Amino acid sequence: MTEMRKPKAPNRKAAASGPPDPLARMNEMLIAQALSLDAMFTELVGHAADNYTKWPTSAARYARLALRAQSNCRASVETVAKADRAKRRAQGGGGA
Repeated sequence: MTEMRKPKAPNRKAAASGPPDPLARMNEMLIAQALSLDAMFTELVGHAADNYTKWPTSAARYARLALRAQSNCRASVETVAKADRAKRRAQGGGGA
């Protein structure tokens, strides 16, 4: 969070050679999102801890943002798990 990064444009060759299954692509995107949100959570918690004594209001805002990132990370992971279970059921693998 201390440095600005420009998003990379998608590589058309990499996209063409990616998984042909749309659900596999969705899973990849959700996993990448969950990892990014987890990194944001870690960074924001660090900022909240650093600012707690001097700027408690800012620290509280960082903490709220961290918790929101953590919640969205959990939602992404749950969605991947649900899609995986549905895929296994469709393939006849069963599972809970």
